[in-house]
Amino acid sequence: MKQKRVCIALVIAMISITTSGQNVKTMKVESPIVSEKDFVWYVEQKEAWKKETQQNPRNENAWLNYYHAAHYMGWWGNNSDSIVRLVMTEMKQAIPDSYTYNFCAYRAVVSGHSSETDGDRYAEAALAKLPDDMQFFDYDQWLCYLAMKGDEERMKQMAKRYFDSGIYSEAVLRYSYNELAGMDDGGIYIANGDAAIIPKWLIQEGMNTHKDKTIICASFLTVKEYREWLSHKLAIDFPQWESGNYESYDIYEQALLQTIIDKYGSKVYFSTTTPSETMEPWKQNLYNEGLLLKYAAKPYDNLTVKRRNVEQRYMLEYLLVSFRPEWTAGQRLSANYAVLLADLLPYYAKHDRKRYDWLMRLLVSGIDNTSFSEERKQELRSVLFNK
Repeated sequence: MKQKRVCIALVIAMISITTSGQNVKTMKVESPIVSEKDFVWYVEQKEAWKKETQQNPRNENAWLNYYHAAHYMGWWGNNSDSIVRLVMTEMKQAIPDSYTYNFCAYRAVVSGHSSETDGDRYAEAALAKLPDDMQFFDYDQWLCYLAMKGDEERMKQMAKRYFDSGIYSEAVLRYSYNELAGMDDGGIYIANGDAAIIPKWLIQEGMNTHKDKTIICASFLTVKEYREWLSHKLAIDFPQWESGNYESYDIYEQALLQTIIDKYGSKVYFSTTTPSETMEPWKQNLYNEGLLLKYAAKPYDNLTVKRRNVEQRYMLEYLLVSFRPEWTAGQRLSANYAVLLADLLPYYAKHDRKRYDWLMRLLVSGIDNTSFSEERKQELRSVLFNK
């Protein structure tokens, strides 16, 4: 009965939101990576932007925001599939040949919000109509699409253009730069997630540095074109899904990663933000070197390497002050330094007090300069002062 009351309350709340949506001011719907909102906000914006599309059916900006609000409602466990499908049906009737329709149609396919399975035709149709004034969603979506298809030439051009646009979060770029700086030459970086993968492509193509590192998006390994590109780049013959007896794609992904580890061993690094289930088979062989986890067949003095990275390779002074509002992802990564580097504080407290004071100031600043609640900030500070 308790669960039923909760469900009824939620339905009533949604009805209330829907009926009051006419009074809500439309606001740009950003990716949660940029600015995370709650479920109610997305519901309100969906209704507000829907009204705008009804009043101005050719307004592509309204359709884009209407779509994104519906899409992100699903991040709270709400089944947004039918809602997104309705949005796409309405959009197809209003602007079927537009860049925005093809953009959203591709996104709906890859998000599983469409009965279609081949989104490439929508992607290529949209790429043929790219706007001159590209925004975050445009760059993010098409950079990943081109990388996933193994289209290295166009992908590099898109990454350079994205970096030059100045749109991307400085804090996320700096965190990614530090991750790369801590790696050995020719290292292989494995991760999932936009904020872990994309900024490294931007750094490589936009800054023309750390290009010796190979950036692997683990979730892309299920895509044949991506595997073929990576197989050529790493000179590896990957096991084939079709010829193997794999119970699931997760098991197949593990087999692919194992093939990389078998050949490159200690050249392989995982982002600390990589889902634990992805790293599970090798967790006993992963050693924290600061911001990354390095694979090693045998134990070694990883804390010495960690100190080297902090003292010589990482650029950390940016944590002291922020000159502009930062993305949600940027703030979380800045605070993440405290979690990952706190275990160095006892060593410095004993052996190098000046270095201790320096690092403590940086880590506290990384927490304080976020927009987190004071309660959350205090939780993170306690990680530092309890060491």
